[in-house]
Amino acid sequence: MANKVKNKTHKGLSKVIKKRKGGSYKYQPANKNHLTTHRSNASRRRRHHESEVTGSDLKRVKDILK
Repeated sequence: MANKVKNKTHKGLSKVIKKRKGGSYKYQPANKNHLTTHRSNASRRRRHHESEVTGSDLKRVKDILK
C-alpha cells in the first residue's frame, strides 16, 4: 500500500489566524503597533477590532491550516 502524502499546517499562518468556535477565522489587522502618532484617532480606533477572513482567501486559509 502506498503512503498517502499529508499536508502540513503552515506554522507561520497558524500563529496569526485563529479559528473561532463557529468555524470562521479571525486575525488582527496590521499597522497598529507603533508609528501611529501621525494617524488620526479614528484611524487608530478602527484598528482596535479583529478582522475576519472572507471571500476567496477563506478557501486558501482552510487548506493551509488543516
